[in-house]
Amino acid sequence: MAGNLIALRRRIKSVRNTRKLTKAMKTVAAAKLRRASGELRRSQPYRDRISMMLHEAGNRADRSLLDQQPLLRSNERGAVLLVVVAGDKGLCGAFNSHVLKQAEARYRELAADGRDEVLLVTVGSKAERHFSKRNLAVKKAYNGMLGRLQFADAARLAADLQELFRSEALHSVEFAFSEYVSASKQQFSRRRLFPVEISADAPAAAGAEAEPLPAIFEPGADAIVRALLPRFIAAAVYQVLLQSIAAEQVARMVAMEMATRNANDMIRALTLQMNKMRQAAITSELLELITATEALNK
Repeated sequence: MAGNLIALRRRIKSVRNTRKLTKAMKTVAAAKLRRASGELRRSQPYRDRISMMLHEAGNRADRSLLDQQPLLRSNERGAVLLVVVAGDKGLCGAFNSHVLKQAEARYRELAADGRDEVLLVTVGSKAERHFSKRNLAVKKAYNGMLGRLQFADAARLAADLQELFRSEALHSVEFAFSEYVSASKQQFSRRRLFPVEISADAPAAAGAEAEPLPAIFEPGADAIVRALLPRFIAAAVYQVLLQSIAAEQVARMVAMEMATRNANDMIRALTLQMNKMRQAAITSELLELITATEALNK
């Protein structure tokens, strides 16, 4: 009986220590979510404005010159590059498994379409490990980038993808990631990066005029497009990575909240069991004392 009580006390202590960890991890995840969502809100107007400028310049540029831009032109029979964004760590519920399951399904779908080849680039060690276990070759892996993401990291990834698109003569490049919609909604999303489409109905930036004044491009619309393309691509990649980070932190907060609740339930159940065992031990000792007293009185 005494041994069982000692084991229960140790187990309760262990669960309490685990509860401290889960509560601390939830607090850290909340802080990271605030940082990621704040950066997402701050960077969105920049991306919208540069997108509007790019499309406006592209619509006024010489179409024959734009067709010579490799980032605006797709190859009919080239390979497809799929960039899968997941996390570097676990303890975030079904976040990684959901993203990787959907991304793998997209990979199988592209492969079944008769493409020459489907190339994989992963962001996050979970994605690299997932595809490596399934004997799917990963062309390049970016691990440890999402912990403290900087815009320079996104710009470096964007530059590498541009180089791959040019050198490999790819058909297209698309991201597979978890999109942060709100604190209560995250969804799997696919977003094509290359070739960049320039259309007349580009979304206007926040606070922009409904009908912008006519612009004069100097040194010319073609040069403006060439200058804006790398910045637009880097901003788009940065947005995707921030979306994934925010979605991961929301999933981690929910997972740690559930883990804390389960720890509280377990502590209550173990404490009740311990109290019952102590009460049973006390009752047994009292019965033994009463029995011994009655035997001596006889």
